[in-house]
Amino acid sequence: MFELKDLPSYDTLERFGAVYGNTDVQGLQTWLVWASATQEMLTAFEANLANSCGLSQTQFFVLLLLKRNPDGLGVGALAEGVSVTSQTMTRIIDRMVVSGLCSREVGPVDARARVVRLTPAGDAMLAQALPSHYAWVARLMSHFNAEERHMLNQLMRKLNQMDGLNEPQAMG
Repeated sequence: MFELKDLPSYDTLERFGAVYGNTDVQGLQTWLVWASATQEMLTAFEANLANSCGLSQTQFFVLLLLKRNPDGLGVGALAEGVSVTSQTMTRIIDRMVVSGLCSREVGPVDARARVVRLTPAGDAMLAQALPSHYAWVARLMSHFNAEERHMLNQLMRKLNQMDGLNEPQAMG
């Protein structure tokens, strides 16, 4: 989560850069604007889901993954699919089972394993959530022309392919 709302000016970034050794002030400014915009977009996404159907982002993505995989998925696959730990996914699935959005059944190959499947109520919830989500995305993306959308896609793919993105920088 990116929590900084009051972004520093370029002059402030230059001053800090001179003192603390930032040789790429423009890069930092670009990252700050990008991170702030990303956080604003994700906050609006969460609010839209909450208002339209009462789902969290994670629950929404679990329902989508289950819809795409009608034979069901294990908790580990769901956790990996939405980038949370298996323990976190187990708690999310527990709540979704209680709400009737999905079921947890004995695995067909290993009786110790559990398979999570979309229920009719979960399918109905997804049918309620998707039109609102699609309309929200269309409104957001209407601010970008085809060339800008293409450029955003290229830049985000480039970022996703970068090596070492998640490696922490050593303290010097």
